[in-house]
Amino acid sequence: MRFLALLCVLLLPSLASAQRTLGQLQSDFARRSQQLDQKQPTREQRLELLAQQIGELETFVRSEAKGDDRWNGQLMLADLQLARGDRKAAAQALQQVDAAAAGGLLLTSAAAMAQHLNLKDLRERFVAAAVTKDAPLTDRLAMARLLSTVLREVERGEAMFAAALAAAGDDEQRALVRWHRADGLRDREDLSDNAGFEELEKLAKELPKTYWGSVAADRLRATQLKPGDAAIPFAATARNGAKVSLEALRGKSVALVFWSAADRDLPGLLALLQKAQQQRGANLAVVGICLDRDPAAIDAAIRANQIEFPVVGDGKGIETDVALRWFVEGPTVHVLDGSGKVRALGLHAGTQDARQQLGEALGRD
Repeated sequence: MRFLALLCVLLLPSLASAQRTLGQLQSDFARRSQQLDQKQPTREQRLELLAQQIGELETFVRSEAKGDDRWNGQLMLADLQLARGDRKAAAQALQQVDAAAAGGLLLTSAAAMAQHLNLKDLRERFVAAAVTKDAPLTDRLAMARLLSTVLREVERGEAMFAAALAAAGDDEQRALVRWHRADGLRDREDLSDNAGFEELEKLAKELPKTYWGSVAADRLRATQLKPGDAAIPFAATARNGAKVSLEALRGKSVALVFWSAADRDLPGLLALLQKAQQQRGANLAVVGICLDRDPAAIDAAIRANQIEFPVVGDGKGIETDVALRWFVEGPTVHVLDGSGKVRALGLHAGTQDARQQLGEALGRD
């Protein structure tokens, strides 16, 4: 369900680096899952690892977690219990979220999980508490999206969007609110499939000089991209401080690698990229765009996977600028040619056929 993805995208907070965070724990879980996958595990081995992770997460929530990490941990625990097929344990984990202490966004997400578990009273309690909480603008926009879509509380969600728009102090804030509402319309079951894109088009035309107006224009372009089209330009700073831009890479083939530490295909993808770089040398540039939410965990994943190409990752997940403009919401690879045009889109390394297709795209001049 898309709301589970929203939990990962919207919730993880940043805490002091001296303390282990929930994001770091998730990164560690992903690393061990990848290691197990490389051994072609049995179902029993997968369940054993899942049980181990549940035990570690329970200990983390009980003994280490601070602030919202505690309540986010309960949501993650409920999700892992669901993966094990234990709905009763998932409900028990969710019921540990304190509606008085938790923030509005977290409670809205908890309400979505309660709805999934058919815990109607708990859902209503979380929603009622969430809408009374003071929250930063970005949290209120995320809450409005969840209310309007997953929770089907359209009236409450639209009221929250309207209040945010009325309170906006300038065009940049107005564009931000309109962007989130437009993007959320994609998940409204009561609207046409094009409703969100129609709102993005209005935003791009009416506020073109704002950041979110420019993102809307690029995202609309991304929906129409095909081989031979000019790539969507970007400039960013990699985790190692290096400046990265498509303009500076002109003359080389470029692999735009959108990745996540939790992607089970990552080790195989990295091995394929390394082989292609060895074969093509300076003629092939690889740029990574990490879709994860915890900057410290991104750095840890870069070290653990011995990634040497520049990685762009500011901890904004799928709202990282490059991912926004290219309309990428999950791991994938786009390949560009030396003239800055699209060679191939949406490539992966999950199957033999996919790896062959990606290898061919990387190996061409």
